[in-house]
Amino acid sequence: MSAGAESTDGELTAAQIDRGYFLLALTSFVFYIGFQIVQAIQPNFFRDVLGMNGAQNGYLIAIRELPGFLLIFVAAFLLRLGLSRATSISLLIMGIGYCVFAFADSFGQLIIPTLIASIGFHSWLQLQPALGLSLTRRGNEGTMLGRINGIGFLGSLLGLLGVFALLTWIERAKGPLEEYQEPYLRGLFFVVLISGVLGAILIYKFPMSANDRAAAAVAPRIVWRKEYYLYYALSFLDGSRQQIYFAFAPFVLVEEFGVDARTMTVLLIISALINWRAGPPIGRLVDRIGEKQFLTIAYIAHFFVFLGFALTRNVYLLYAFYLGYQFLFLFSVGTTTYLKKIAKREDIAPSLAMGVSLAHLTAVIVPIIGSALWSRLGYQFPFLFGTVFVVISLILTQRINASTQGFNAPEHAR
Repeated sequence: MSAGAESTDGELTAAQIDRGYFLLALTSFVFYIGFQIVQAIQPNFFRDVLGMNGAQNGYLIAIRELPGFLLIFVAAFLLRLGLSRATSISLLIMGIGYCVFAFADSFGQLIIPTLIASIGFHSWLQLQPALGLSLTRRGNEGTMLGRINGIGFLGSLLGLLGVFALLTWIERAKGPLEEYQEPYLRGLFFVVLISGVLGAILIYKFPMSANDRAAAAVAPRIVWRKEYYLYYALSFLDGSRQQIYFAFAPFVLVEEFGVDARTMTVLLIISALINWRAGPPIGRLVDRIGEKQFLTIAYIAHFFVFLGFALTRNVYLLYAFYLGYQFLFLFSVGTTTYLKKIAKREDIAPSLAMGVSLAHLTAVIVPIIGSALWSRLGYQFPFLFGTVFVVISLILTQRINASTQGFNAPEHAR
């Protein structure tokens, strides 16, 4: 049998799995180079160049998350093209959207490119794990996704080191960052376009097994099944919690504590370094202890991180809580592996899309509520609000039992 031929049972051969892993890992690597550049420069670009404040950022987050809510409809179209082609298109769309940021001069001019970039990014959020799960067998889902995430964070590290080197050079060769950084920050958005194009080219040739192609051909384009209710609920709550963090955590450091772009970049470098090394063992941990215990640990940690952001006035402790939340991103693999264990094969990709959409069901409301709390009561109150979502998630996690839920439940086994 040739390296490229499929096995007789319709699954990928070992050679194809290796090739798929290489292509997906490399795509994740170049994607995260571009995405982390955006994460590093965006708060200071918004504040120093465009003159935005924390409340305006909350409103922009609400706009940005709208395509995430509509992802089930975007996915229904994209999945007709196949996973690899859909992923290529998503990465191109994201790169184009972020590139247009370079031409914005006001809050209003960010709205359209934010929506464009968001369509691509949120599509990637459900397509990347779907591709990764297509390479797995039961029992090694977390290990595979953890390895891919680890390589993605290595890309983050490279992108962030590049931003740090650039900002250091600007300060030493030109002068204060606030005065001289603008053209360089705008130029970095073009790097994100290059990252998107490279990722699109790489993932286009991702191998799909005959069984996965057959499943895709009959897959429902929009999935809503009562058997997946716990996955849906956790996705909804996770998304609501994440809206608080994404909208307000960086701006607490930038606006309330005066943290500059270079320091923010250093924090993200440290985070990427930790997550690069921790990604594979975290993936193995979920395979070893199971999703229930894994997610219980994660939500307890989330609770203390949110309380930390709300209650501490020490900037160094805030740095620690910021890094802690970034590390906890790795634990989201637990809900993905749980879905793989309870879902039909053909339901996985559209169910991931449904999960992302549910995660954004409150994407407009939560940042607006958070912005109102920030404006009227102080920056601490959005984070106190966020602890409510964490506590409910922790309670629901105690109901997880992948061996008897979904299509492993007794009524489906008969």
